[in-house]
Amino acid sequence: MSRTLEPSPAWFEIDPAFYAHGGSCFSEDETAALGEPAGLRALVGPVSPENQAEEALSLVNLGASVTAWAPAEADAEPGRRLADAAGLALAWQFGALEELAARMPGSFDLIYHCWGGLAPDADLDRWAASVAALLAPAGRLVLYDRHPFANVVGLHKGLLVVARGYFPFRPGDNPWTLGDLLTSLADAGLALELLDEFPRSERYRTATDALPGLQWELRFRVPSAMLVAAVLAFQPGPVATGTPEG
Repeated sequence: MSRTLEPSPAWFEIDPAFYAHGGSCFSEDETAALGEPAGLRALVGPVSPENQAEEALSLVNLGASVTAWAPAEADAEPGRRLADAAGLALAWQFGALEELAARMPGSFDLIYHCWGGLAPDADLDRWAASVAALLAPAGRLVLYDRHPFANVVGLHKGLLVVARGYFPFRPGDNPWTLGDLLTSLADAGLALELLDEFPRSERYRTATDALPGLQWELRFRVPSAMLVAAVLAFQPGPVATGTPEG
């Protein structure tokens, strides 16, 4: 009698010893984009139960002075437990990114923006302005996240099809494009240094991974992940946090 091997939850547990002994979760491409982080003031987030502050702990091991950021304290709990178990110290900040920008302007040489941090309904202009406000002059942003084009494809009889629009013409279409993201960064004073696109992520589940029955070779025909590096080229104005007057 044949049995299907079911994955054990233990297979996906993170061993604190990996970080206690200097480990890093970054891919070669991310490591190259980060440059030399030793001695830099780094903001890493948003920390979530999915990433468990692994990127923050990796930057600690690479010599940076790291502040981990989470929207709420509950989001940070798995990451805090992992950091404690690994014996690594993280400073923490909580709240929306624009709130951090208002209270900590120019405080960081490096921002690593984590996977899943750009929501589908993100206000990209406000987000980019907050990133720019948090960076010191010539500070660097490294963003690793889902590629917006991956939201467009669907599956029909085992084949990839265009299931929704890349441009937001109708409800359910892709809410923003890669061009929208890069333009918002440029408008906020950030000069693009690197844009790389990947058919898969080494450590996160992508939109194409979620397509049931997709032939393996088809996964490599569309971009599912992106890596962006940009440097603050000019100092922006303050981020507006209040509601605009009518």
